[in-house]
Amino acid sequence: GCDKPLVPSTFKIKMNSSHIFILLVATFASFSASQALERPKERDSNVRHGKICIGTNGRMSVPSNREHHYRNLRDRYTNCTYVDGNLELTWLQDENLDLSFLEHIREVTGYVLISHVDVRRIILPSLQIVRGRTLFKLTVQDDEFALIVTLSKMHNLEMPALRDILRGSVGILNNYNLCHIKTIQWDEIITGQNARYVYVYNFKEPERDCTPCHESCENGCWGEGPNNCQKFSKINCAAQCHSGRCFGPKPRECCHLFCAGGCTGPKQSDCLACKNFYDDGVCKQECPPMQIYNPIKYKWERDPQGKYAYGATCVKECPEHLLKDNGACVRACPPKKKAVDGECVPCDGPCPKICHFTDTVHAGNIDTFRNCTVLEGSLTILDSTFNGFQQIYQNFTFGPRYPAMDPSKLEVFGTLKEVTGYINIQAHHPRFTNLSAFSN
Repeated sequence: GCDKPLVPSTFKIKMNSSHIFILLVATFASFSASQALERPKERDSNVRHGKICIGTNGRMSVPSNREHHYRNLRDRYTNCTYVDGNLELTWLQDENLDLSFLEHIREVTGYVLISHVDVRRIILPSLQIVRGRTLFKLTVQDDEFALIVTLSKMHNLEMPALRDILRGSVGILNNYNLCHIKTIQWDEIITGQNARYVYVYNFKEPERDCTPCHESCENGCWGEGPNNCQKFSKINCAAQCHSGRCFGPKPRECCHLFCAGGCTGPKQSDCLACKNFYDDGVCKQECPPMQIYNPIKYKWERDPQGKYAYGATCVKECPEHLLKDNGACVRACPPKKKAVDGECVPCDGPCPKICHFTDTVHAGNIDTFRNCTVLEGSLTILDSTFNGFQQIYQNFTFGPRYPAMDPSKLEVFGTLKEVTGYINIQAHHPRFTNLSAFSN
């Protein structure tokens, strides 16, 4: 979850004179997730007094243990208000599971995926905005989705606060019992260019008969009762509202240009959500710069009001798992810069070489690690690393087969000083007798 520190899970070594068998699953992390995401109160004002959680990239992969999968989701999103990444709810097929831990989520920066979920009601009562900075694509569809719901048996998906999907399409694909979703006016919610609403139902059985929307709903609902009526702030606006959002039908009831999802008044501080950046109660085009020009002294000076851009929020300090660079919080330094004390600075001479990798090491990729000093990601070394590796794709087709590799080839890791993820070694070979390749 996002509020638990990353810790080594197992470390077991068995050795004799001729060989070594290692099961090593270790996590090398330069931060505690709880420290990075449970920030002190003085920083909380910059993220709407909420808790930031890191989303996932599992797509529709089947978890090996469904109970652990559910607990991981619960631990990750309990009290979470802002999902940095994707919200993926998959393979929750016990209809009695309690998903109330999702109730505080207000914003998702990536996509929302709901797949193979059989809980009767999925309720996201606070979700206002899906930014779609990363999108979900199916091989059978050309669309890229910011919200996709597929192959689920739930009866209702209730998101009464959802007002804006800034980028990406909406896909409701082959769900067995889903009600009320067809009453929603998706033109009100979908904002992205060329984005659209896709509804598919390819089963022989007729769709389930649904109860009508509450009589107080003017047009569309997410479920039964007056609290599930769809809210409107776009399709009922006057033509003068160039921002596309309003808080009433009159020409002078337009939202500010920087608002997303609607507003309660005309000012930047009246927005329900921000199109660009949120800064201490006000929506802005950009965060206050970290430096300002002093025309008297003819030099740049640090701006005490300056803030870093973190996602769609302006913050005084970056989360500890990110680096500071040119007024923004970044995952990695750009070319010709290196990380020093949490900040990207110009390299003095040749820069350290940062390599990105999260896969199994084999003869086909071992040379790509030459001269790497920092590995962004994780390493896995298996029996197949030494015996010959066969690539198997997600659709169970076979890719290239790579030849056997001598353990001496691992010496390429001799320059490696840091791994941001983990090293997982589950391999046996007569000449694999120590870990000297990782001595640095």
